[in-house]
Amino acid sequence: MNINSEFIEVLNKAGCEIIGFADLQGLRGVNPHVPLWPVYVTSGVIMGAAYTAGDTGQLLNLFTKTAVQFLRDKGYKTNTVVKPLKMLGTLSGIGWVGRCAMFNTEQTGPALRLTCVLTNAPFECGTPITQSLCPPDCTNCADVCPTNAISKGLWEQGAIDHSEYWNYDLCRKGRSKEKCGARCISACHYAPE
Repeated sequence: MNINSEFIEVLNKAGCEIIGFADLQGLRGVNPHVPLWPVYVTSGVIMGAAYTAGDTGQLLNLFTKTAVQFLRDKGYKTNTVVKPLKMLGTLSGIGWVGRCAMFNTEQTGPALRLTCVLTNAPFECGTPITQSLCPPDCTNCADVCPTNAISKGLWEQGAIDHSEYWNYDLCRKGRSKEKCGARCISACHYAPE
């Protein structure tokens, strides 16, 4: 059994079903967060918990602790990060940045939270997703946004700035004043029913 299979088996037992492996070699100088990473980092493991799974914060802590323990027991170095989780998720191939600027997977849409462990473990990494997989004609999230924070544009790695399809200030206003209740999440084409 290779390290990917062993890792997935251990994390599945902990309840984690969304797992990806990202090749992080060659990113120094490309992303502003990368210089903050330890020099030994060659890959990242991204793990997700769907909102429907219960206490996502508690689950993410469990997934992180389980991943770190597994990797350290195997003799690998580890470090946890909080940024840039969306980039790590797209590099691992488990999802993409949706029209609403949230990270999406086919299983959950944007109804999930992520955690990541950086490591020097020799994982076989996924194929990066470099453009949105939101259906081009689907504007469900934009249609229900009370502040019009979401436009009709779609994310593409390195080709489009998020401000061209999503307005952070309007979104923040919607969450605080409009009490939008994350309508964009429940309206998503991929959201679980």
